[in-house]
Amino acid sequence: MSKAKVIAGLGFGIAIGTAFGFYGLAPNVEGGPSGSSAEVQTQLTEAKKQRDEAEGQAKAADNVLTSVADVAVRNRLDGASVAVFVTSDAEPKAVDSVRSLIKDAGGTVTGTAKLTDKMLNPDSGDNLKSIAANSLPSGAKLSEKNLNPGMHTGQVLGAALQDGDKAASESDRAVVLRALTKDGYLQEEGDAPAPADLAVVITGDSSGDAGNGNYSTQFLADFAAGLDSRMGGVVFAGQQGSAEPQGALGMVRVSGEYKEEVSTVDNVDSEAGRITVIRALQQQKDKKAGHYGAAANAAAPGIDK
Repeated sequence: MSKAKVIAGLGFGIAIGTAFGFYGLAPNVEGGPSGSSAEVQTQLTEAKKQRDEAEGQAKAADNVLTSVADVAVRNRLDGASVAVFVTSDAEPKAVDSVRSLIKDAGGTVTGTAKLTDKMLNPDSGDNLKSIAANSLPSGAKLSEKNLNPGMHTGQVLGAALQDGDKAASESDRAVVLRALTKDGYLQEEGDAPAPADLAVVITGDSSGDAGNGNYSTQFLADFAAGLDSRMGGVVFAGQQGSAEPQGALGMVRVSGEYKEEVSTVDNVDSEAGRITVIRALQQQKDKKAGHYGAAANAAAPGIDK
């Protein structure tokens, strides 16, 4: 399926590239707008046909996978609990499907919380670090090596939500969640997130935030790593654009520190990607990390076993 999506993207790229090449960058070359355009039109038509065919194949494959997804993830997360974090640009269908598949896999979703755009704004960095320092659960610590706001925000939430021997008290957890929701940085969707073994962070297709020095994507990469440092494991999922060098997943994948701990999936907008998220959560449960999807910097399209 991932191959079909790649072909679709290439077809679209060929069509756009051909159009710009002939009509924008080289208007006077033979076959351009000042000459015969029949050959160009034929190429554009063929590229569009190939793209449409590839998209149709990808959609058909997605429909087939959807019908067997519950079987593909069965028993993968037996007894495991998962907290879900989403960004405002995360595709609702992807979020709903991942939550449903966690349950199909025998796991439990302990709650869902949205990281608001305010949290990802550079103007909020200092205040978030202050909240993290002042609401830290008893016995927990923040990194002194990595002082980035995303890291500390992920660590304080991870400390509040981790399960097991180091689980925070109910009152300490409430302090963290209240501080972040009161100031509009976090929005609880339904019940407040409860302690969990694992976490999944789902984002959209953003390939960077150049106007703000890529602050928001760096924040998310740091957040996922901070969360992972305090919980049993984290899978960070997005769409293919997020795996670009300045996208949040891309930043995790090039970080020597992060990529060994946090798993990433760059095609959560497909059923194959969502199945991979569940299998990656299983790997995280076993203290393993991997990077999957359709982007060039993915280690593999998915997890076979």
